[in-house]
Amino acid sequence: MPDQQMNELLDKLRQIHYETIDIDKFLDQRECETFDSSWIRVYQAIEQLKKGKAMEDTREIEKKAYITVYEKTECDDLAGYIADDFGLIAESKMLNYFDEWLEKLISCYEKGMIPCGKL
Repeated sequence: MPDQQMNELLDKLRQIHYETIDIDKFLDQRECETFDSSWIRVYQAIEQLKKGKAMEDTREIEKKAYITVYEKTECDDLAGYIADDFGLIAESKMLNYFDEWLEKLISCYEKGMIPCGKL
């Protein structure tokens, strides 16, 4: 994924008002069946597409997302989920993978919202 797009998403991540988020409620909504099953479905599809391909490493973007969220919330679970999302988004863009649910996930970040529950 072009660095420009990922940097724009990171900027949006920095602008979120984390103090207004009920983190426990958010984590519950991330772990609900609707969200979790969709996330895993997209992750598995991307893993299949990656097989046998040389892929750019996404750890740097994941690290930046993690640090951004952790510095604002001190919640490693929340930071971990968001870092995983950013890795998923970056890999999907590198593979030109399109999924309607994933587009909704990306759209949440573009709007400065953290995705959870039913998108």
